[in-house]
Amino acid sequence: MITLRKSSERRYSRVGSGELRETFDPENPRDPYRGGFRTLESLSERVLAPRTHAAVLSDAGVEILTYVCHGDVAQEDSTGARQDLGPGEWGRMSARSGSVQRSVNGSPADSARIFQYCFTPDRNSLKTRPEKRHFPIAERRGVLRLVFSPDGRNGSLRLRQNARGYSAVLDSGHHVVHELVEGRVAWLQVLSGRIQLIEQILVAGDAASFVEESAVSMTAWEPSEILLVELT
Repeated sequence: MITLRKSSERRYSRVGSGELRETFDPENPRDPYRGGFRTLESLSERVLAPRTHAAVLSDAGVEILTYVCHGDVAQEDSTGARQDLGPGEWGRMSARSGSVQRSVNGSPADSARIFQYCFTPDRNSLKTRPEKRHFPIAERRGVLRLVFSPDGRNGSLRLRQNARGYSAVLDSGHHVVHELVEGRVAWLQVLSGRIQLIEQILVAGDAASFVEESAVSMTAWEPSEILLVELT
C-alpha cells in the first residue's frame, strides 16, 4: 500500500524569524502519523534565519540525523558535544533522555535549510560520539546513495537502529528503483522538484509511505532531490 502525504498536511509554525514544517503532527489527534512512522519518530524541515538556532528536547533518547541543504549549521548538545555541517553534509548525534540538541546558524546574512530525522535507538545504553559525512552531488546524481545504515557500510553514517537512508539528486527523466524485501517499509520525502510515483505527481514537501510493497519506483519530471528511508 502506498499512502501519500502532501506538503499541506505538514504542521507549519514560525519559530522566531525561522520556519518549521513537521511531516508528522504530534498535536493533531486525527493525524495517523502523529506518533511517527515505525521507528522514525519525526521528520522536519527547518529554515534557520541568520544568527538563530532551533532546539530539540529529547524526552527519551533519540538518534538525530541532520542533512544540510543550504547554509552552514553548528550542532551542539547539553553534554558539550559539537560538530559543524556545511551544504551536502549529514551529521548524527545521539541525544540522551532529558538532553537538548541545538542547530545554530551563525551566519550574519544567510539563512540555512536543514532536514532532521529522529529515530528511536535500539540500544539506549550505548554512548556514541557525533559523526558526520559529506556526500557530493556526483555520488548522488541519478542513484540512491546510502547515507546512513546500522553498520556504516559504504562510508555511510552509523545509526543505532535497523534503518537505512538514501539520498538522490535526479535530472529530468532519471528513473530509480529501490527493492524492498518482505517485512521492510519505506518513507519517501521530496525535497525539491517534481517526480512521478505510479500515477501520482509529487512536488517539494510531498511524501509517501510504502507498506507491503515490493519496490519504490519513481521518475523525475524535472531536476529533483529526494530522500528515502527503509526500515522495519
